[in-house]
Amino acid sequence: MKNKILSTTVLFGFFSWGGVSAQQPVTPPRYDGAIVKVYVTRLAAMVEDVAVEERIPADSLSEEVAIALRIDTLGNFVGWRFLDNTCEGAYRQDLDPATPRTRQVVERAIERMDGSWSPARRAVGYVQRLRFRVPLQRIEQQVNPDPLLFMGEIPGENFFRWVADRSGYHSYRFPTTGGRVHIRFYVEADGRITIDEVLRSPDKRLTKRVIQAIRRSEGMWTPRKVDGVPQRTAYTFRGNFINESH
Repeated sequence: MKNKILSTTVLFGFFSWGGVSAQQPVTPPRYDGAIVKVYVTRLAAMVEDVAVEERIPADSLSEEVAIALRIDTLGNFVGWRFLDNTCEGAYRQDLDPATPRTRQVVERAIERMDGSWSPARRAVGYVQRLRFRVPLQRIEQQVNPDPLLFMGEIPGENFFRWVADRSGYHSYRFPTTGGRVHIRFYVEADGRITIDEVLRSPDKRLTKRVIQAIRRSEGMWTPRKVDGVPQRTAYTFRGNFINESH
């Protein structure tokens, strides 16, 4: 039982938006003379800057984002698009579509990126598919000085582990079940828990156990405050339950 930890993923290929060829051994474009991961790192930082400047609540942003950038034969940046589970072929990613606020922030961040690209070797048109995490905890800490806390910490990995340890997820109990579970709930102003909606789950039994664990966290939360007044706050539990017997 463990949470899937995604590092920055960079996939390469040269093709058009409409069709995809097999990936080819072509040296990819470089960003300001460096490998493309430099661009991804700067983009994630720019997303954080934009979200903080515009006071975008972290709970309105997607946890992960995938995009494809198109670089022409001269190294010009000529377009980009979001990738998610509604896309087809090589553009499909195991991600729900980005939220409207996420699309807004990422678009503005890309517009601000002022580095230059060099073309791929052999000067082919090139598409780079990138996937990165949005720094939600840092955004929340900067946007809201009195954020929602779980056991005194910004909820994230600590809350996933707490729920996972109490959900009874073991290979002998769930021999063929694994996958992502996303459940939205509210921490009320008085600290009570209200389950809102199951957004994603591979198994009803696992859903039930996760909800039971979430309910057991009641009393361990510090509600978000605005001007010192506790607020009802939505939070989405996101966990990837990996069955190691698969």
